[in-house]
Formats: sequence, C-alpha cells, structure tokens
Amino acid sequence: MKELIEEVKIGCHVSIAKSIDLAFDRAKEIGCSTFQIFTKNPRGWAFKEISKEEIKRFKEKHLNYTISPVAAHISYLPNLASLNDEIYTKSMVSFRKEIERCVILGIPYFVVHSGSFKGGTFQEGFEKYVESIQKGVDFGERKVTILVENSAGGEKTLTGTFVNIKAILEEINDSKVKVCFDTCHAFSAGYDISNQSGVANFITEIKTTIGMESISIVHANDSKTEVGTNRDLHEHLGLGKIGEIGFLELINDPDLRKKPWILETPIDERRTNVDNINYLRSLINK
Repeated sequence: MKELIEEVKIGCHVSIAKSIDLAFDRAKEIGCSTFQIFTKNPRGWAFKEISKEEIKRFKEKHLNYTISPVAAHISYLPNLASLNDEIYTKSMVSFRKEIERCVILGIPYFVVHSGSFKGGTFQEGFEKYVESIQKGVDFGERKVTILVENSAGGEKTLTGTFVNIKAILEEINDSKVKVCFDTCHAFSAGYDISNQSGVANFITEIKTTIGMESISIVHANDSKTEVGTNRDLHEHLGLGKIGEIGFLELINDPDLRKKPWILETPIDERRTNVDNINYLRSLINK
C-alpha cells in the first residue's frame, strides 16, 4: 500500500517569487513529487530577466532534488488562437520567450490553454492555434513537449471536447505535442466525472479519441460549479461538485495514476496545498 502511494507523482503549482529556483524548495517543503510553475509574472506581458545565478541554482536543484517532472504553464494573457493581429503578435512573442525559458532551465513540459477565436469561425481559430503550436515546437528546439490543455468549454474555445483535441493532435502530428487533462475543466465542459459510471464513460472517450498515451500530466482540481457550466472555478479536492467519488475513481484508474498529478487548488482557511496533496494520496487504493 505504502509503495503504491509513493509511486503516484503528486504535487502542485508553486511560486517562483524572489528567485525561480526557490520553486524547488517550496515544492520539497510541502511534499511534492512533481510540480508546476510560471516562468514569469503570469498577469502581464513584461519579462523580468532571470539571472545566470538563478538558472544555475535551478539546474542544480533539478539534478539533486528527487522531484520530477517539472512543468511550466503559459501565462494568462497570450491567446494562441487570436484573430486580432496585435494580440496575436504579443501572444507569440510571450509564447516564444516562455518556451525559450523552459529550454534554458531544462523544463520538459509546457502547458498551453485553448485560446479564443472571438470574431472569427472555429476553422479560423483552429488553423491559427495549430500554426501557433507548431511554431512552439520549433521555439523549444524539440527539447520541450507542449501540452494542450482541455478547456472548460464555451462558444469560442477550441479544446472543450476531446474530439476537438484529437483533431488538433492529428493536424499537428508531432510527438512533441501531447495533452494536459484538467479535471475541473472537463467537468465544466460537460464530462460528468463525479460518479463511477461517469468516470468509466470518460475513460472510454479518452481511449477512443486522443488515447491515454497522449496525456502527459493531470491537473487535479475540483469544481465550484455544476457539470456543463463552462465556468473555470477551482475548488479543494472532494469539496466541490466532482467530489470524493470522482477523484477516488480517477486516481485509481490504472492508466491515469501513472501520470503526474499537479494540483491548482485554492489556499484558504479550509485547506492548504499540503492538505489537498495528502487528501489525494489518501484516496489511492482506498
């Protein structure tokens, strides 16, 4: 039992405040066996330079700490499907710089969100997004695997269904492009993973669309809102609308539990990151 729990990689998103290498120390302190970061301030376009000393310390800790894999997530503002020329240009500059930071730091995975094709058609957004991801593989010198994240759905998003994600993967057809599966997003997009039969149906859809081998990372988040609301509101694991049964079924799926599980849950008076990590671990083989 203990060995099984230790085999499952579980961690969370951690801060890079003050120095990017401190992410390793923060991850270690809260018991992560994997973790995710932003490579810059996610709320703006500006980039603060990472010093050579920070890069050196990050790489040393990457070698010496038994925490892997490390993933980075694209910042909030880039829209890789934007049909607005100004926004798209700024998005691609940020996208490129963030991926180049992954190369410099030796981060193997870079998670990107769906983007919006507001003002255009699905096909226009699809083509723009595919083109962006293809450029991203080149930006990363084929050293970084780009993970397309499923979205909470909505009229102008591309990755609300795994059928759409399959089409994206097939169009790109590159081993350096995989998938990040977000539990809250899937639930909000209409996949009812709150019960045994719902999870079984979901697993079947994954296997018949993108294939389980396409998922490189799981984002573990409960949902504050009901299934199919298209609202991306994360909740503590087991305390939201997905609930304990849903996560019990998901974490004990023989394929999914081989994936790294990274939490993006709230931190408040009810629970900390440590609490959510321990909660998820408690469900393994339960």
